[in-house]
Amino acid sequence: MLLLGLGLLLACAGLLILYPASALLAERELSNSDFFFHRQVGWMVIGLPALLLWSAVPIKLLRRLALPGLMLVIVMLGLVFVPGIGQSVSSSRESFHRWLDLGPISMQPSELAKIALVVYSAHILTRNNELQREYDMRRLVPPLAVLSIMLVLIILEPQYGTSICMLVVLAMMVYLSGFPMLRLVWLGLASLPLLAILVFFWEYRFERFRVWLDPYAYRYEGGYQLVTSFRAFEEGGWFGQSLASGFGHRYLTYGYNDFILALFAEDFGFIGIVLLFGLMMAFLLRAFLTLKQIQEPFPFMLGAGSLIMIFFQILVNCAVVTGLVPTTGVSLPFISYGGTSLIVTMSFLGLLFNVSRHAHRQGPGAEVFRSPALQPADPPLVTARS
Repeated sequence: MLLLGLGLLLACAGLLILYPASALLAERELSNSDFFFHRQVGWMVIGLPALLLWSAVPIKLLRRLALPGLMLVIVMLGLVFVPGIGQSVSSSRESFHRWLDLGPISMQPSELAKIALVVYSAHILTRNNELQREYDMRRLVPPLAVLSIMLVLIILEPQYGTSICMLVVLAMMVYLSGFPMLRLVWLGLASLPLLAILVFFWEYRFERFRVWLDPYAYRYEGGYQLVTSFRAFEEGGWFGQSLASGFGHRYLTYGYNDFILALFAEDFGFIGIVLLFGLMMAFLLRAFLTLKQIQEPFPFMLGAGSLIMIFFQILVNCAVVTGLVPTTGVSLPFISYGGTSLIVTMSFLGLLFNVSRHAHRQGPGAEVFRSPALQPADPPLVTARS
């Protein structure tokens, strides 16, 4: 219940943070300062049943639905490229195919792909209900090929930030299942040429990389968001700008999505950031301690994938708004504006709660399961001196 309470507290904090971050822009462009806040509350109302659903579905049923769910998401990812169904947005250099038009609402299938990746990866990595002591890569070729189709469709949207998050989560889950770290590192190094191609041969990505190297040289073009993000952090100071003064958010516009952390810093300062991060760390720590009590491989991998996905998105978003990595379009879980993103985050919270309940039902007397990657190495042989 502590895990669930911390997650819901984060979601409520997200609503409180969103309102001042979006009110001025909504009033100026839509003549309704509550517009984005009310929409996010609506998404929260939809997200709560999603949380209850994922927390109540039996673990065994989740395993049986892993492959059909993945195939359904692949179909939805393909539909974003179909005219009349997919919703595309074009810039001066590239077209983005990321949304499905469902009448009064639109959704991003790439967000749903995160759940499909975690559930299906947990399934294939724990076949025969055990993790691998000696890895046979041939067994992973067919399922990894299916996952590759999903990842390629996300890259073609293009949605590079989501692709990177999913690749990192997949790699961490493979490592936790018993795959040797050294071989995983070599596989990562082998993929660097592909990442270089994605950056330098896609003009859109190369432009973002160039702006990241020197954002002040492009401060009135592509570097505007990043430069004004720095300024928002600076002007927030220790205690933040007064929201009643009318001077809030003078520079950073449309920051209520990926750059909402910078607007929060401008409003509530360094003290507010410390409190928010403290709440996030409490949630992540509670989830980590829960995973340490898991006694079965599949629930363990399911919870581990959910936790890593949330943690890595927080890490990437914080790195983006502070200029440590190029802009990727990864939202801040529980906080950023966005319907599909919030519902998926609530779904991951439901999965973590489901896993914690599953661990609790097994009782304290059972032997605690340990991932091969987290077990200590065998002690070295000690030879007695003559």
